Amino acid sequence: MATTGLEVFDRTLHTTNQWLDEICAEIGPDRHLAWHVLGAVLRSIRDELLIGQSAHLAAQLPLLVRGAYFDQYRPAAQPLAERSQEDFTARIRQELAGSRPVRPDLAATAVMRTLNRHITEGQVKKARDALPKGIRALWPEPDQTARSTTAPAHAGEPAPGPSHKEPAAGSPDIVEHELERTGAATGAPSMPRRAHRPGDDRAKAVTVERAASHEGGAHRGGTKTRPKRKTKQPVEP
Repeated sequence: MATTGLEVFDRTLHTTNQWLDEICAEIGPDRHLAWHVLGAVLRSIRDELLIGQSAHLAAQLPLLVRGAYFDQYRPAAQPLAERSQEDFTARIRQELAGSRPVRPDLAATAVMRTLNRHITEGQVKKARDALPKGIRALWPEPDQTARSTTAPAHAGEPAPGPSHKEPAAGSPDIVEHELERTGAATGAPSMPRRAHRPGDDRAKAVTVERAASHEGGAHRGGTKTRPKRKTKQPVEP
């Protein structure tokens, strides 16, 4: 970073160069053109705002950029009567007449995205909402610009694999699962699977019901059923 011996100058030069680099990334590597585009678009925005709105936006601009913003400013004539998107882009085109050709709508969007990155979101919304609808359409939402310049929160993490749905109750898959689980619990070896035959589902369901009733008896603490007491038959005389 170039040094001038004054911190305020060094800081505004560094910040202004950052803004120009971001504009060059969208319109091409021409810093002279980027400087003209920045001033032309900012002045066109300024001329659409009331005096107070214009002053609040200027307060968040770098010192060097603020000078270009207020160049040839006539507060009594603002805002302009012609406030369509065509009039807005025509003023930008007129200011850039001596520069390399660049589409004025793309130039406007490049500067507006730069403002989104460097001034507060609240000030962006105030300035953007004060513009006519046609001009506001050129200015991206602040959160859209933030997403386009910020890496995803979970970048580098593996993409989730396909979801595995649980089998429906009573389906053949869950019946086989219950048979395998029951066999593992009782120590019985699992049988190899064979081809599905008609009637298998019913047989498996019966087996599962019996296994469940067996487990239910085991979980009741192994209570024993008391044998029925034998009644003595009366002795015939």
